[in-house]
Amino acid sequence: MGPHRLFQIEGRQQLLTTELSDLQKRKKQAEQELKRNSCLQTSTLQLSACRELQASITEHLVQSERLVFQEEALSTLHNLLTQDLQRYQEEIEKLTHFTQKILGKPHRADREETFTNRQSETSMQGKNETENNMESELDSHKQLDSPSEEEPSTPKATIISQNPKYQLYLNNDLKTNGFSGRDADGQGSGGGSIGENGPRMSRWETTRIGANHYKGSLECLASRDWDTMADRMGVVDSPPRVFNSPYSQATSLEYNPPYRMSEKGKLSPATSEMNLYTYNSRSTSPVGIQTPTLISPRPRFSTYDTLRRRTEVNNMVVPTHYSMRSSTLGAPNKKDYIAELTKQLDTIQRRNQFLEAESVEMEKERNQIRFEMRGLLVNNEDLLRTNTQLNNELKRLREQMIEMERENQSVGERFREMEIEVKQAREVMVEANTQEYAFNFLEQSLKNRIQDAEENLDKQTQHAQTLAEKLWLAERQLEDVESDKESKDKKLSDLSNTILRLETELGEAMAASTQANAEMNLQQKLREDAQMRLDELEESLLEKEQEVQKLQTLVTKLQGEVSGKLFDRERSLEEEIQLRERLQLQCKQAERTVDDLTMELHSTNQTRDDLAKQLKLAQEKLIDLESDLEELHDSEQRWAAKQKRAIDQTEQLQLKLIQEKDLNEQLEVEKVSMERQLRQLRLEVEELRSNRVQEDVISKTEIRVKELENSLRVEERNKATLTNTNSKLERKINELSDQMEEEHRIATEQKDLMTQRIRSLKRQLNEAEEEASRKEAQYRHTQRELAEERETTSRLQKQLLDQHLQTKYELYCMHADGLLIAHNA
Repeated sequence: MGPHRLFQIEGRQQLLTTELSDLQKRKKQAEQELKRNSCLQTSTLQLSACRELQASITEHLVQSERLVFQEEALSTLHNLLTQDLQRYQEEIEKLTHFTQKILGKPHRADREETFTNRQSETSMQGKNETENNMESELDSHKQLDSPSEEEPSTPKATIISQNPKYQLYLNNDLKTNGFSGRDADGQGSGGGSIGENGPRMSRWETTRIGANHYKGSLECLASRDWDTMADRMGVVDSPPRVFNSPYSQATSLEYNPPYRMSEKGKLSPATSEMNLYTYNSRSTSPVGIQTPTLISPRPRFSTYDTLRRRTEVNNMVVPTHYSMRSSTLGAPNKKDYIAELTKQLDTIQRRNQFLEAESVEMEKERNQIRFEMRGLLVNNEDLLRTNTQLNNELKRLREQMIEMERENQSVGERFREMEIEVKQAREVMVEANTQEYAFNFLEQSLKNRIQDAEENLDKQTQHAQTLAEKLWLAERQLEDVESDKESKDKKLSDLSNTILRLETELGEAMAASTQANAEMNLQQKLREDAQMRLDELEESLLEKEQEVQKLQTLVTKLQGEVSGKLFDRERSLEEEIQLRERLQLQCKQAERTVDDLTMELHSTNQTRDDLAKQLKLAQEKLIDLESDLEELHDSEQRWAAKQKRAIDQTEQLQLKLIQEKDLNEQLEVEKVSMERQLRQLRLEVEELRSNRVQEDVISKTEIRVKELENSLRVEERNKATLTNTNSKLERKINELSDQMEEEHRIATEQKDLMTQRIRSLKRQLNEAEEEASRKEAQYRHTQRELAEERETTSRLQKQLLDQHLQTKYELYCMHADGLLIAHNA
């Protein structure tokens, strides 16, 4: 089921990828169409379509992520299950192999025990080797105690250190005594060598001493104990262990003493396989020499048997040893021979002790092997139990997977149904969403435009405030100029009054001077005419001369006063000239301010034009809003029509429900009547049976009863279906009523919001119009003030020119009068 489920998920992923690519292409096309189109309604529809595409893309992405997660989980679960199955199969194979080996070994041991004496001479080493092989095979399976342990099918070789207790040193290298162990087995025996093809070292075998899985030869043990006896007994100088036997070789003709432990690179003849006991085929040493004559293993015998059965030796011994030795060297030394025999007896006794100890150890090892075999069998049973449990768990997991797939299929079907319902709901709500989006877009655009208009109005108000401040400053300056002008006018009027008074006085003085001259002329004529009256006239002349002197003094006084007044007038003229220059500068400044004000007026005109344009745009927006309101009203009417349709549908459904309820009641009544008929028929049948009426009538009634029961069942089924349809219709009616209420509430909310927005926009437009009218009034006021300022400046300039000309003329007249007075004087 796992791969099938994975293939299903991959197929669904491929479908999702194709659908995603199609949706992305559709989205790109919609975006391009959005960029191309400029109409509002089409753009809103395309934006809603883009949103739907984005939502579907996100849903598909979520589904693809879920499928990827499911695929990863299933793949990991499949891998784990396959690994567990492989592990269990390997363990089962190993257990079967081990059980086969366990079942095959006892028969082999029985066959080896039934060999003849001829074969028993060479079976000791083979038995040991078979025991060794059995131990290695048992130990190779000891690591399979726990079912969770994993072992490779091809075992690896393990290098194990030699036991120094059963080793001799030859040329400073570790060597075992003889060809015993795995090395010997690798040459000729049935055991496998330690290498690539050999069995893996088990935990029990690695704890044993030596690479050959033996505890070494007993000769080695005896020699080592002999060498270390001095150390154990506290003796400092132990005698050298030398065996000077004349029977060291079968073909030796003379005594050969150089085999001793003190010499490096050679073995002691006491512990070597070529000593005296090699000629005894029943030697207790388990180590055999790998020679052509000694290929078969040797059995284990006691020392007494070996001494008693010396005649049965298979190897050839030279019988003429003494004769050969006597022929060459003379009679042998009996004392030396007896000493050697005693030494050999001692060594044999020690060997017997060691053999007994070894037999005890072997029994212990056999008991330990038996216990381990029992533990392995128990482990095998545990593994079999765990295997069955795991198989049951696998079956349960497979059943769960099948149930999960069924649930997923049912969920997928439900999901498809829900998707269909959601699509229908989306199709129903698309129009409302588009309208809402359009209203939001219009609202946002109107808000942006209103904000722009408010910003422009704020800027214009700030500019108008600055202009008003400048106008106020200009008015203050003009008021100062007017006050200066009034003061200067007062001064000029005072000066003109003084000048007029002086002119009248000068005219009177001139008239008096002319009269005096006329009188002088008359007197001279009178002198000529009336010389006679000189005496009388002299007194009058003296008086007149006095008067003339008085007049001259008066004229000088008047000239002094006129000169002072002229000096004062010149000063006043200079001051007036300075004032005129100041006034000219102020006029220039006023002209500049007028130019600035004209520029500002021009800018205010531009702002007024902009405001007029904005007002036109706002009016257009109002028209658009009114059209939107009309559309809203139309949409409300549509919604009302839809609501009416839904109400009609609900009423029809309610009528159907009422009809179905009536049908249900009728069916129930019929059911009750049918049950009554059934009861009556059953009673009749019982009565007929009791009365023993004919069988055909009973069968007919029974058939009738069965038909009625079938009709009752059919009616019950119809009733169940009708109840289900009634419940479904009631749910649909409730859902439709809830939807209609929600849609009505949303429509009313949107209507209220749009009415509030329109009111606020109208209020803002009225405020903008009032501000524009106020700005226009300010503009007209400023224009009037500028015209008045221009008129006042032109009038002041004219007055200044008139005053300047008048002062020049008065100065000229005064200068001419002064010259005339001086000339007359």
